[in-house]
Amino acid sequence: MFVVGISPALSAAETATCAECGMTCDTTTKFTSRIVQGDKILYYCDIGDLLTYLIKKKPQNAKAEVRDYTSGEWMDAHTAFYVHDDKRFKTPMGWGIASFKDKKNASGFGTTMNFDDTLKAVR
Repeated sequence: MFVVGISPALSAAETATCAECGMTCDTTTKFTSRIVQGDKILYYCDIGDLLTYLIKKKPQNAKAEVRDYTSGEWMDAHTAFYVHDDKRFKTPMGWGIASFKDKKNASGFGTTMNFDDTLKAVR
């Protein structure tokens, strides 16, 4: 596991090690996700890796964040909408999951799921 002890705003040139699979990840992609705990950040190269980590570790007092597929902005993973389509979304670890801030926008890419349904689908 790799913990990055820096501010949540990384420069575009920075990479981190995925806290789940250990792969180097570009922290600027739309499929990157993270858990923020105070001044420490755990990055994940793929939304599916974040969800797997949450299922296994159940971290306390942590804020899970994903990027909006359309804008790239960080948002709370628990309020996001998700679409699973491994043909449309070529993600680093092949999970094929994209996250969206807006349900209407997400539905344009396929069947939408909320956080809990997406978590169940990963199990």
